Amino acid sequence: MPRPQNGFFCAIGANSWLFCRLHDGRGAEKPFHRHRGGGGLDMGEERTDGEVARTASELRHRMANTLQLLSALSRMRSQRAAEPETRRQLTWMADAIGSLGALERHRTEQGVNFAAYLQEMTPIWRRRHSSRQAELTVTCEPILAPDTAASTLALITQELIGNALVYGCADDRPGRIDVRVGRLEDGRCELVVSDDGPGFDPSAPEARERFGLWFVRSLSAQVRGEFSLTSTQGVTCRLVFSL
Repeated sequence: MPRPQNGFFCAIGANSWLFCRLHDGRGAEKPFHRHRGGGGLDMGEERTDGEVARTASELRHRMANTLQLLSALSRMRSQRAAEPETRRQLTWMADAIGSLGALERHRTEQGVNFAAYLQEMTPIWRRRHSSRQAELTVTCEPILAPDTAASTLALITQELIGNALVYGCADDRPGRIDVRVGRLEDGRCELVVSDDGPGFDPSAPEARERFGLWFVRSLSAQVRGEFSLTSTQGVTCRLVFSL
């Protein structure tokens, strides 16, 4: 990135950090920081590790609150939509944004505590689909997912569980959905979502056109994952991926 002769030089880091430095035109750069109280720029010393950690925690908290607000706004708009398809799409967007907001609360310097994220989301998924007679069980080994993969995995999990609750427990039939995340012997990880519903033919044209399957397959490629689906007595979706 070309640097200016004078003025500010900014860059976005790999983990969504914003690094800004003042370039004085003579090759010297000084970091600046915002004062906690006054809102001005601090051209003083580098911040300590403790201060950086506190700032990172505050940023994660604010990001989580912002995403939850966007989720609530989408859900409010869905309730006012006249067309059923519009309501469905806005509800889907609200659920996806809400899941990402919950994920932010479990980010650490080492990565995202994915097991803690699933533990927080399990009662939320149950509540969202409380009208369905579904038993949802989630188990996850302790896994720290990198920032670049955690959001993608959260959206995949959200979509697979949503599909299982909608299609596996259709027509108010009682059902069971099992979600499992763990490590394989070769060091890779797997996400398995299965239900005991009626199943469907994955090779049928209408199955290939399902947005959920297309969405999950597209996201799987982003984490270099191998996605498979089997449908015999119920549906089992499996994603094998590397962290």
